[in-house]
Amino acid sequence: AIKASDAARIAKLDAPVTAGVRSDGSHYGSLFAYLLPTPDGWSLGDGVGSEGNNTYPTQSQINAQVRSELLNVPKSDLGSTESTLTDLHLQGIAMRSMVKPDQTMQLSFELLQLDPKAAAADQKTLGVFVDGLGWRQGASVPGYPGVDCVLPPGLGSDKLDSMLCVGSYGDVEVTLQTDGVAPLDQNTAVQMMAQQLNRLKAAQTLTVGSPDQGDQNE
Repeated sequence: AIKASDAARIAKLDAPVTAGVRSDGSHYGSLFAYLLPTPDGWSLGDGVGSEGNNTYPTQSQINAQVRSELLNVPKSDLGSTESTLTDLHLQGIAMRSMVKPDQTMQLSFELLQLDPKAAAADQKTLGVFVDGLGWRQGASVPGYPGVDCVLPPGLGSDKLDSMLCVGSYGDVEVTLQTDGVAPLDQNTAVQMMAQQLNRLKAAQTLTVGSPDQGDQNE
């Protein structure tokens, strides 16, 4: 069920948040409608990086962020960096973090609408971490054999662990950062990753209303 904070965020809009998927797997409309709803008993987390939580930056905000990040790029690399960003054709971002009822784990989802080739290619880079940098292979995502999940090298005496999963459907890349108490509940994380990817396969609508009104699939 959508929580009160979700409903309050949506209530600021003049119209319901809607999104759809074309026959080729590309998406239109707001990515916010595609974010996995906060499950019953879960609460919103601390946020996703510096971008906040339960939000979707506008195109102007995305462009401003990209320009700001480019200020830290050496002039010698600026041309190639701008070219890479252009090739991604970044059209939208949506993010939501959520905390498990027992407070032992936080899941942070980020949806990025990219060029379809770029979204698929990013998954392959995780293999480098496993094969070349000693990262641990994470659990498999049910129904999505192409999704990779990896964990940092051995924990040692650490009591916390993390896992990164990257997958895509069409032109939308999904990243899931899981942080929690060791041993990490990988099963819950990959199950919810599968649910998030499932949502990208059909049109979505979020309507303004009471917190228990939920979101309606079209």
